[in-house]
Amino acid sequence: MYPNLFLLGAGKCGTTSLHHLLGCHPDIHACTPKEPSFFCSYFQVIADPITYFSLFHADTRYRVDASHVYFSNPETPPILKGLFPQARFIVILRDPKRRAYSLYQHMRRAQHADGQPIELSESFADALFAEDDRFASPAFFQTCRHYFYNFMYVRSSLFDLQIDRYLSLFPRDQFLFLSLAEVKNQPQATREKLAAFLDISPNGFGDTIPDANRAPAYAPYDPACDAFLTERFAGLTDRVEAMIGQRLDWSC
Repeated sequence: MYPNLFLLGAGKCGTTSLHHLLGCHPDIHACTPKEPSFFCSYFQVIADPITYFSLFHADTRYRVDASHVYFSNPETPPILKGLFPQARFIVILRDPKRRAYSLYQHMRRAQHADGQPIELSESFADALFAEDDRFASPAFFQTCRHYFYNFMYVRSSLFDLQIDRYLSLFPRDQFLFLSLAEVKNQPQATREKLAAFLDISPNGFGDTIPDANRAPAYAPYDPACDAFLTERFAGLTDRVEAMIGQRLDWSC
């Protein structure tokens, strides 16, 4: 057996809650671990192909790989096209500023093997202003303490570039696009959209959407960060909506 449904991300946009929701349905097998990241050569949670494909042993209509690295990693889309041309994809997005800050906070909370935070920059501003140098540095890529694009708070939030990599290879009708705000505020409509996209019964999802991996409250970022992100993300949400042919709720 092999995966035929990919929950691409973006990370910190509600993918864990969606993964749990999908796994509730009797027609869907959501693999464990949630993010094997097998099709990312430099950040694999599962690196052995026999182990990877054994994760999808269930004889169900859909078998889900929810590795968010597949969305930001440029090498992944053509690999998935070559191996799984008929696969379906679910993409969940959110306000790019809030997503970038949430990712930074996640990387500060997560600990490296040495007991220190994975992200060593002590402020969001420092991490943002270091990004261009990090991106241009082969040494940073080779020695970074986690998945490379998780340190690229701006670049990993450029949803239009990431979506384009996929839509240049796969038909639009193989994708369902959602937003975190939609999932939070319209749970019944979300379940119905998922069911219609996958041609399965909405009843299999149950009555609620799991609230998983909720981040703790944290202080707002400072005005300099806001101005920086406003410039970097100018026109981004409009470009995304034009590419996918639908409006999204970017309110959270």
